[in-house]
Amino acid sequence: MIEAKYSVEEVGSICDEFLALVKESVDAKAREKNYTQTDADGKNQLIEVGTLLSFEPQHGIGEIVYKCAEYLKNPREVLLIKIAGWAYILWRRGR
Repeated sequence: MIEAKYSVEEVGSICDEFLALVKESVDAKAREKNYTQTDADGKNQLIEVGTLLSFEPQHGIGEIVYKCAEYLKNPREVLLIKIAGWAYILWRRGR
């Protein structure tokens, strides 16, 4: 039998921490680049323009691939957060 490294409560806490970091990353970047006046769940001007010009979701997929390649060269936590952020944006747009 494989022994669990974390309890269910610890996994929940770790997931909450990770998701909070992803949301803050997406929110901060959207505000910094003036894509939105609210937060990651608000109206996003970049995504709307990308959709209009038919380069979404390709742009988001490209960002994920690029950040994965960067992570393989130089593993940094921030890259994983950005990968998850782009995955979240693509997931949200597909809903």
